[in-house]
Amino acid sequence: MRRMRLSAAMVAAAVVSGTLALASPASADPTPAGTFRQLVGVGSDTTQDVVNALAGDTVNGISYSATAVKSSTGAGIASYDAIEPGTGSTASTITTRSGGPAFARPNGSGAGRTALSEALTGEKYLSSTGPVIKGQVDFARSSGGPSASGSTLTYVPFARDAVGVAVRGSGLNNLTVAQLRDIYIGHLTEINGQTLHPKLPQTDSGTRKFFLNAIGVANGDLAAGIPVVQENQGNAALTEDGAIVPFSVGSWIAQNNGISPDYTKTSVAAGGYLASVVLPGDTGATSPVTTVNGKLTPVGGYYENATFGRDVYNVVPSRAIDPTSVFFDKNLYDVFVTSGTHEAGLASDSSEAVISSFGFLNESYNGSVNQAKHAKVGGLEGTGIDKSLPAAPVLKSTLGDASVKLTWTAPADPALPVTDYRVTLTGSDGAVVAVKDLAASARTYTFSGLANGTYSASVSAANLVGSGTAAGWTGAVKYASTTKATTATTAYGVTPKVAVTVTGTHGVVPSGKVTVKDGTTVVGTGTLNSAGKVTVNVSNHLTVATHSLTVSYAGAAKLNASSATVSLKIAKATPAITKTAPASIAHTARAKVTVKVTATGTTPAGTVRIYEGTKLLATGTLSGGKVTVTLPKLAKGKHTLHAYFAGSTTVNARSGANFVIKST
Repeated sequence: MRRMRLSAAMVAAAVVSGTLALASPASADPTPAGTFRQLVGVGSDTTQDVVNALAGDTVNGISYSATAVKSSTGAGIASYDAIEPGTGSTASTITTRSGGPAFARPNGSGAGRTALSEALTGEKYLSSTGPVIKGQVDFARSSGGPSASGSTLTYVPFARDAVGVAVRGSGLNNLTVAQLRDIYIGHLTEINGQTLHPKLPQTDSGTRKFFLNAIGVANGDLAAGIPVVQENQGNAALTEDGAIVPFSVGSWIAQNNGISPDYTKTSVAAGGYLASVVLPGDTGATSPVTTVNGKLTPVGGYYENATFGRDVYNVVPSRAIDPTSVFFDKNLYDVFVTSGTHEAGLASDSSEAVISSFGFLNESYNGSVNQAKHAKVGGLEGTGIDKSLPAAPVLKSTLGDASVKLTWTAPADPALPVTDYRVTLTGSDGAVVAVKDLAASARTYTFSGLANGTYSASVSAANLVGSGTAAGWTGAVKYASTTKATTATTAYGVTPKVAVTVTGTHGVVPSGKVTVKDGTTVVGTGTLNSAGKVTVNVSNHLTVATHSLTVSYAGAAKLNASSATVSLKIAKATPAITKTAPASIAHTARAKVTVKVTATGTTPAGTVRIYEGTKLLATGTLSGGKVTVTLPKLAKGKHTLHAYFAGSTTVNARSGANFVIKST
């Protein structure tokens, strides 16, 4: 809870009274040497000491173990200085994981953000010959905002600082922004008879970038030959009268109050100080600091000024603090993020007391990831990083029972491969119904338990740069229906019947149309009755064969379509044979026999033969189901004959009854 701002003087008094334990002088890679912790941070010189303290390490002889910030699972912070503790070397290396690679110590905000970016991408750090530091850094300390557009990184406000102007020489107080600009572009080389010696922090310094932006000077416009010094080290910068250098006010306070390691007090003894500045819109100058009980403390009006006041940040991967992401890191979230009722470990009362002791102001928005409340987002930083986004996946949908199943084909990987997919479902009113992040290996996801209605779904592939173009689907989600059908073997020519029953889930009785197809040909339709049933009469001209019929229900307002397949066997028809023949005939004449073949639903065609026993006497061909066959002359006597229908592709063969012709 943020109830008040604690001044640096108040905390300094606590140190004197023994509230904070004193230890042997030290500053601050994780101590003791060889200590590894879960949440690794690098970068800004400005905030390194206060973050070291919040990590529970010993800073300038003060132990902060009692106020170490940890996540709910006990994960702690490992904060590595911008320069090597003890030696001041800017060329040393660090190892942040047990067995991990040694890599160049990131010196400054920009270098910290680059290290974090390349720890995410797996690029070689700083150069093509550098080590791969994938997974070696979790957050970056930064005294400034993003240098690259994008949303990969979230800049979480940590505290309020200000940038002042450290000078040496009594005539350099009460500077204006215009004077500062002219000094650094080389147009103003003397003030009050004092020759000026402007200096700047190292290139990756967030303080340098912020200061030049505040006075309206681009790097390309700087006067030639301005010396570069390590940021926030007055002893190295304020070496002569007329020296001038931008400086973190918080760092100046902490060093001069004995809270941070001293890189400045020698220069103060020689006449160095933070100059008052005429803030834009003011007529008089404002000092960044004041003295309370012998200790320096911030001047709120200077810190809150839009030109020289600044938020300082802890930079984390955006996806790692998104509770819906497959990359969500609860430890990072617990330590850095305040959202709703969740308070960042770095925003607790004990943390804010420590932050204040280092010369910073605590703000109500510290820990917020809301961009309307000072949080910022930015892209990956570093050279040679391809920032192409993934293309849209190829998306298909399958409707189920109050559900929609999405299936997709992965897009071709850009230079930075796909890391995950985000699947989003929205209702007809545009409100988000559900969001799901899935691993890069995922190819399908089902939204289930949905109410009837129209929905839209999207699937987008993401890489470390961000989310690519989404593939979309829009359609109606309904309940499931089930179609069942039965048939019986049917003779050719008889109308086949398909008995259909459609059932619905969720108590919905199906209504509507049923269609029966043989292949692609519609052979019958019907409308369901109030019980969801119908018997469909199918075409009686199906060939003699076993047919696989598709029975389709078209669906209704609340029900999805469904279908079934059913086998229908069409058998050959059974014929009936009748004949007309004379009872007797002269042996010199030839008898004529008329044969008629009938079958239900069809007119048989084919050959009719007349036999006497097994002897074939004559043959005829049906026409319209009839044929008159002329017999040969018969010898005198009685002749027992029968007609035989030879059958066809649709009608079975059959013998007729015997009949007798008497030849006289």
